[in-house]
Amino acid sequence: MRNRVAMVVLPLFLCLLLLTPAPAQSAAAPLRVLLLFDSLAKGTVHEGNVDELQKQLAAYSAQVTLVHLDQYVKGSMNNYSNVITVINAADINSDNHAYLEDLTDYKGQYLHIGYNPTADMKLALHLSVAVQPGGSVRLRIGGLPEASLQVQDMPYIAASQADRSYGNLLFPGSSVQVPYAVSSGKYTYVPYLKQGDGSSLAMACVLREWLHITDNPHSYLVLKEIYPVSDLGLLQQMADRLYQNGIPFIASVRPVFTNTDFPAMMRYLEALKAVQARNGSIVVNVPVVRPAINRSDHSLQEKMSGFINLLAEQGIAPLGVGAERYWASDKEYTQTGLLFFDSAVLFPNEELRYMEQTNTSKAFTSSLYSVPLDDLIQQYPTGSSGLTDLPMNTAIVADFPEDEAGMEKLLQKLEQSWISFADYKQEAHRVATDTHIITSSQGVISINGQELNIDYSPKAVSADFEYEHEQVKSFTRLFSVQNQFFIVAIIVSLVFFGGLLVIGYRMYRRKYMK
Repeated sequence: MRNRVAMVVLPLFLCLLLLTPAPAQSAAAPLRVLLLFDSLAKGTVHEGNVDELQKQLAAYSAQVTLVHLDQYVKGSMNNYSNVITVINAADINSDNHAYLEDLTDYKGQYLHIGYNPTADMKLALHLSVAVQPGGSVRLRIGGLPEASLQVQDMPYIAASQADRSYGNLLFPGSSVQVPYAVSSGKYTYVPYLKQGDGSSLAMACVLREWLHITDNPHSYLVLKEIYPVSDLGLLQQMADRLYQNGIPFIASVRPVFTNTDFPAMMRYLEALKAVQARNGSIVVNVPVVRPAINRSDHSLQEKMSGFINLLAEQGIAPLGVGAERYWASDKEYTQTGLLFFDSAVLFPNEELRYMEQTNTSKAFTSSLYSVPLDDLIQQYPTGSSGLTDLPMNTAIVADFPEDEAGMEKLLQKLEQSWISFADYKQEAHRVATDTHIITSSQGVISINGQELNIDYSPKAVSADFEYEHEQVKSFTRLFSVQNQFFIVAIIVSLVFFGGLLVIGYRMYRRKYMK
């Protein structure tokens, strides 16, 4: 009997083992990309292309290590799943033998951008390269509208027998089309990348496939430069108008580290609650870095944690951080200001003010490539060939308007735009301090595991406030009694001397009358 039971139970047990899902895996490690370059091409048409690559790789959640070709150390390449080399100088070939030898033996994916692809790459892709000295070239790729490029000394693929090609280039006065980029096996070649023109988004399309990104990209409206001293009434009005037009948005708000109990701060918090109730998502913008950096001041972590906790305690749920991209390449900033966040909106660098620069960037689970709204509208105007989304998750950025006229102008641009904006809180985000954990997923926001109700009616904040605390007074009662005693004594004395004067006056008057 036992054998029969075992014969029945054992197969069932094995089936259950096969059907039981495997334990959940931890979050996947970020892609590690080694980005090598020969020069930053300062003062040339190629200037900024290395920075553009870093921005795009960050948007694809890659951890990037930036190394000059001359500083490459033998064996380092094997630590990375993907390697990119950017060659901006046509007349210089790398003589770093360690780099060339490692590249020959490298088993990962290799992307070459610019001049002088290696002999191994030319052989693998059956590649020949020519140079267009100047003029206008048309670029078509993916679902992007055709872009007109003004080029100078542009390398291009004259011939190739690669397995895969990306887009095509059309030269003026010719019907011949050549591929924008090609790929076979471990090799991918992109001859041309210039920051700010159509080749930037073309490069993003190539990177998307090269990095095997499969998630659908989304575009998000981001309003930045929001401070406690901003017109908070206008902010609430803007939130109402966007809500009525069905446009979700992200408010990148500046933190406050002191005087957080002042009425101005209370009004700021009330305005952020109203933004949150109007389908707006909150991200905390990093503080402004002053020109004179105090390297002995390591209080940023405590300050950022305090502000996040203050927001959470008020029912406001920040979902990420807003920062200039160089913050992600600074050891001090990543370990103190950015460590709370899994999601980021990385803005273009305006002025580099590193505290402790590092050549390896911080990778975020979710990171947005930022484009100014005006630049995007200018490059791809209304009705651009059915374009709906860019290749990567993108923040379409606009500064918060200063007045109502600026708000109306911004709203008009948004209403006439082809851009379809997504709701940031629909994606997965996590912000954690020592006391609060804030998460969002599929539109649901939670603080410490409790679902947040974002419906909210703003409250008026009283302007009455004791800005300076009353000093503690000692012996107040004693001095009060003394004051009363002296007042009574003085009054009695005055009455007494007044009576003496009256009596004396009458005595001398009678004597005089006699």
